[in-house]
Amino acid sequence: MVPFAEALRRAGHELLVAAPASFGAAVERAGLPHRPCPDIDPDELAAVHRRMFAAPPEQRNEVFVSLGAELAARTIMPGLLGAVDEWRPEAILREVGELGSAIAGELRGVRTTQLLIGLDKFVGFTLPLAARALTGFRESLGLPPDPEGSYLHRQSSLSLLPLSFEEPGGPAVHRFRAPAAEPAPLDWAGDAPLVYATFGTVAGSVPFAAATFRTVVEAVADLPVRLLVTVGDGGRPEEWTVPENVRVLTWLPQPDALAGAAAMICHGGTGTVLGGLAAGVPMVVVPQFADQPDNAARVAATGAGLAIGSGEEVPATAEEVRAAVTRLLAEPSFATAARSFAAEIAALPSVDEAVELITGT
Repeated sequence: MVPFAEALRRAGHELLVAAPASFGAAVERAGLPHRPCPDIDPDELAAVHRRMFAAPPEQRNEVFVSLGAELAARTIMPGLLGAVDEWRPEAILREVGELGSAIAGELRGVRTTQLLIGLDKFVGFTLPLAARALTGFRESLGLPPDPEGSYLHRQSSLSLLPLSFEEPGGPAVHRFRAPAAEPAPLDWAGDAPLVYATFGTVAGSVPFAAATFRTVVEAVADLPVRLLVTVGDGGRPEEWTVPENVRVLTWLPQPDALAGAAAMICHGGTGTVLGGLAAGVPMVVVPQFADQPDNAARVAATGAGLAIGSGEEVPATAEEVRAAVTRLLAEPSFATAARSFAAEIAALPSVDEAVELITGT
């Protein structure tokens, strides 16, 4: 969401980010003002996660949306309504998975736009489930029943993903590009190819995903490459014992990490995949859960990389990881496909052109 926030600021608008208190460091790192809202009770969230991971893999997304939609909206609502009532915004920009702000906007009559944080196919999957889960909560707030979620579907949708990465036949979406950041050069000279490995900021905290990430790093460390690893704000680089061709960091701006990279190996989170496509870097995707298998499938289908493993049920092996990275580095077709996505993204309208759509002015 940060590129759109920066575009709104460039256009002279005042901004306030209403987000759970636990997001404070990320919001502040982006240079934005943060209005802390309540976090979900850890025990309640753990119960949702237990039920999600207990479900068959093909049903986990449905279970998570059905259980998490009302819980998240109910938890964040006091903070959101406090922010809206005190600050009186003229517009709300919400990410599609944050449903409390959609209800808050409807309650207070504030223009609301949604930003997709994944493939547009998930609009058709997520919104009906969420709408049904939120029916009782809406009624408790005095809103009319809307089990079909028309209040969600009528919002304009924005995305940073290029159209050719989507599956055919999706909903109408306005697509934009973020300004290309000038990367800071990585102070790491050498002739060996640079490979960037990350499982993002969420997957690495899930035990089975963290174990797979260890397998990935250890497997790639054996190859004749320079391996740059980021473990997220909650990670501890000092706890990693690695050879000299590996560097482990907590966090690095994605453009910096991808600058000069010959390949990336990741979990398939949308932000990570988008960063690789925008930089024209081919990737090996090792999906774990949520939308990651779908993103991995699109990376493989479009030729921008390879997909290996299937989360907790069929974790990628060290042999598969080494073989995939070796192939990615040896066959130029993957880099060619990734660069074509970079060109497509560069040709999209700037996020500055989304300001009028968000504000209506």
